[in-house]
Amino acid sequence: MSLNKRLKFLGDTMWRNACCEDQQVRDLALQNQSQYATEEGRIVNHPESVPDIELISADGNRQSVHSLIEGKPAVVLFFRGSWCPYSTTSMRALEGIRVDLSRHGVAMIGVTPQRHITLAAATSRNALGYPLLTDPEQAFAEAMGVRVKIIDEMINMYQCQGFDLTKLNESGDWSLPLEATFLVDSSGQVVEANAYPYPTRRMEPEEIRGRMLALADQRQFA
Repeated sequence: MSLNKRLKFLGDTMWRNACCEDQQVRDLALQNQSQYATEEGRIVNHPESVPDIELISADGNRQSVHSLIEGKPAVVLFFRGSWCPYSTTSMRALEGIRVDLSRHGVAMIGVTPQRHITLAAATSRNALGYPLLTDPEQAFAEAMGVRVKIIDEMINMYQCQGFDLTKLNESGDWSLPLEATFLVDSSGQVVEANAYPYPTRRMEPEEIRGRMLALADQRQFA
């Protein structure tokens, strides 16, 4: 089953018994997130190249984005966090292409606002071989055009479900990144910026693999 079919099934299951009020909140959240990404998967505002912003690893060390990419073609993945089933479903699916990408000299990193002290458990629980790093003030998500301020109605829904982003996020605020994918060439230029206004769609791992292997081949024969 494709990643998007799994995400859709997950979303359908989660919202199947939602009341009318919850559906209205979901629609309002979609309207808000549509400011940042289109139904076609285009991020409305993103930089042409990846900025060199510091992230935090599981051991608490700060690492710059450029040092993580190391001048390689790279896949930069944004996730809400390991508390979110959409994120963990995607994390595990994307792990499936990591070895092939690495073999061809392509870097892959995951970025989340969640507290860095939770990263080791998230990495282990989801059997990830690529690094998962914390965007401490969500400055990287902001710079990449995917940081979304959560609307008040959605905050209430999250709290009713037991999710307090002020405690889950290192930044301690009510914002999250879209579930976004950036494909970057070896010079740091963004060649593809993909996200949707809802978490039930994402660029498929096989599409990412095909695009990045083509980039790696271009680099090899340049």
